[in-house]
Amino acid sequence: MPTLVILATPDTALADAWERQLPPGRIALRLAAQSFPAGTAPGFAAVVVLDAVAESTLPASLARCPTIFVGEPRSLPFEQARMAGRARAYLSYDESATRLRELLPLVEELAEKQTLVEMLVDKARRADPPRPLARPGPVDSAELWDFLEAAVENLESRERLMAEFRRASRHLLRASHAVFFLRETDGFRADRGTSFFAVDDPMVAFFETHPAVIDGNNWDGPADPVAELAVRNRLALWGARLLVPVHDNGRLLGLIALGVRDDGQAYDENDRVRAVFYARLLRHFLTKSVQFSRLNAVADQAGLGAKYLPGTLVLGPNENAPRHVPLVVRDLIGQVRRTREVCRVAPSPEQPFRACAGMVVETGGVWAFWQEASSEVHENEMRERLGRRALLRDLALTLSHELGNALVSLATFRHAKPGETVPLALVETVRSDIAKLQALNDHLALMQTLHEIEPGEVDVREVAQTLAESLGVRVEVGPDPVVLKASRKLLEFALTALVRTVGENRPDHGLRELALKVRSTGTGPELTALLSLKGKNLELEGILPEPVNGAVPNQGRIGVFLAKEILRLHNGEIHAGPGLEGTEILITIRKW
Repeated sequence: MPTLVILATPDTALADAWERQLPPGRIALRLAAQSFPAGTAPGFAAVVVLDAVAESTLPASLARCPTIFVGEPRSLPFEQARMAGRARAYLSYDESATRLRELLPLVEELAEKQTLVEMLVDKARRADPPRPLARPGPVDSAELWDFLEAAVENLESRERLMAEFRRASRHLLRASHAVFFLRETDGFRADRGTSFFAVDDPMVAFFETHPAVIDGNNWDGPADPVAELAVRNRLALWGARLLVPVHDNGRLLGLIALGVRDDGQAYDENDRVRAVFYARLLRHFLTKSVQFSRLNAVADQAGLGAKYLPGTLVLGPNENAPRHVPLVVRDLIGQVRRTREVCRVAPSPEQPFRACAGMVVETGGVWAFWQEASSEVHENEMRERLGRRALLRDLALTLSHELGNALVSLATFRHAKPGETVPLALVETVRSDIAKLQALNDHLALMQTLHEIEPGEVDVREVAQTLAESLGVRVEVGPDPVVLKASRKLLEFALTALVRTVGENRPDHGLRELALKVRSTGTGPELTALLSLKGKNLELEGILPEPVNGAVPNQGRIGVFLAKEILRLHNGEIHAGPGLEGTEILITIRKW
């Protein structure tokens, strides 16, 4: 363990300069009046950095420690100390501000060796004193029960629990004071003060190998000079007389440092036995305290969860659901017990709960959770209502456009007088409009059978190539097939209607210079066909130019309306987007 460094000087600035030169981990103690006892026990290792002006105030107990003497060269105190061999090294004030770090490791090693020799000599010289007879000294049962009651009452707080054990150390062990060192990540820290020792301290390895109570007066441990030196140094530094390890299966969990007995007598065998049971009781209480704190935290979280999160429930194999559980959830629990499968129910206008339940494999019981979703049901109804209104509006505008254009010529023909010769151009227009009405009727017939279509495996590349042959547009396809679960008839109708409409909307070019490119992205269930229609002056009702909020919608042909709905059936969409040759019409198609 690091050797204690005592800085003996009344000059605060000089002490700060010395302390800045100490190696990391060294314990520095600034000497003050009556800060040290009259004597130190064998095994106490320390290095004294002594200012010449503070020599008279140095306790006699520290005179044996290796000393670095600091003073003014050629001054009387400095030269007298040098001639008397007072110290191991001599430095001037200026040198001590820079060279102390060079000399300190050597003097520390000398202090440890000197202390080790003193301890061995003292053990060899000192005869083993007779052990005092064990005093019965039974502990008052009322005090013991009072301690146990207070410890259980304060189990949720480690600080209050340690305070109760500190109070019990005075009643059960008659200790003048007690300090508890509890294990942390990098070492053991005292619950009071700033004392600390690392996990690699020799004392830790000693107590993990020999978990026994150590008395500062009588060393009963094995002959390990290094460990004994570390233990005795800690006893002197902490002012302790008894060290009681708290261990579990060879792992040191903590250390209890007990001061002298309040009656001044030495600890006897009964005290040591009580200290062992005291440490065991502390270990169990600390373990339960951690568990109890976690349970309290979980209970607090459960309380907040019950307030803000969906309802949850876990039942035993033969346990019935409480009465406060919604009826739909209780019905779901019964269904799970019959089918032994996970069951779900979605919110609807008939019942506002989203619920799920399943089996608990470990116990054979049932778990369930539910969430009130009436606001979501209302939002879905409003969204569905708005969607239906928008669909009816689009359909009405489309039919009005298709029927209105066709009925103009028919209305003109109806107003012709009997016997009046009808112009040939009007006759051709009427024939064309009648053909449009027939096509409109065919489209409406297709709309009636959309829900009857059965999907199958379709290669989108073949659909595009068929379109190219029938309309004479250029098609670009990749080498890999793009097979989706879809309706070939509906896809051919939708793509044909879209391409024809684009050609009709640019009379100067028609279908010339139009190109349809087929690509794909994703694999398996995520496979998506990507189609892009490229060309000059593209225009498609409701798509390009892009619609603007508040503008009059341009809904022209029933074929385009049906094409959009067919794409929605295939989980696809159509929109305009930028391309290398200008704005393109982009189409995505997924599985049915």
